[in-house]
Amino acid sequence: MKFYTRSKTLTAVLPLLLLAGCSSSPQKLQQRDAAVPTPSVAVTRNVQTVAPDEYARMPEVVRYDRYLLVSTDPMAVQRDPLSQIIDIRIPAALHPTVADALRYALKQSGYSLCAMGPANGVLYRQPLPAVQYQLGPMRLRTALQVMAGPAWQLEVDDVQRVACHSLRDGYQLPASQLPPVLTSAKVPAPVKGGFLKK
Repeated sequence: MKFYTRSKTLTAVLPLLLLAGCSSSPQKLQQRDAAVPTPSVAVTRNVQTVAPDEYARMPEVVRYDRYLLVSTDPMAVQRDPLSQIIDIRIPAALHPTVADALRYALKQSGYSLCAMGPANGVLYRQPLPAVQYQLGPMRLRTALQVMAGPAWQLEVDDVQRVACHSLRDGYQLPASQLPPVLTSAKVPAPVKGGFLKK
């Protein structure tokens, strides 16, 4: 009998408590201090309308089936294949070099790795660190930079769709990797790697 009266009391009091908890006092709206004036901005003649106006342009779509509309605009990764998200796992049994891993990452992108030269060969012949056998999910461009490391700058030739690496400023090749010194009066420019440097 005690349990019945307690549950009856609880049933009567619980809705009242819930209603009381849901009500709140009205909050004041935030207002600016009247003492601080809003600065005015002068409009000059140099203002130009942005073209194309993304908000005024109607998206181009194609109707599929009865109710489905599909955009005809290319996706961002279709415009820039190196921005695609990849998730790669390289089998440890292969013992890949950095060049092998870079080629593997570029395999389906439409890009290829540049030829190995005296400078970038220092990087490309190195064994891939075990921690990089699994990369992603990340952008392909980022993966190419991560596998090369901080001393190497990624260079991309979008015309030929070739990716290459050159030594960043502030770094130098080991003495054993430098080209032989010429005895003539002309001194060649230092070798940095990469095919885009002039």
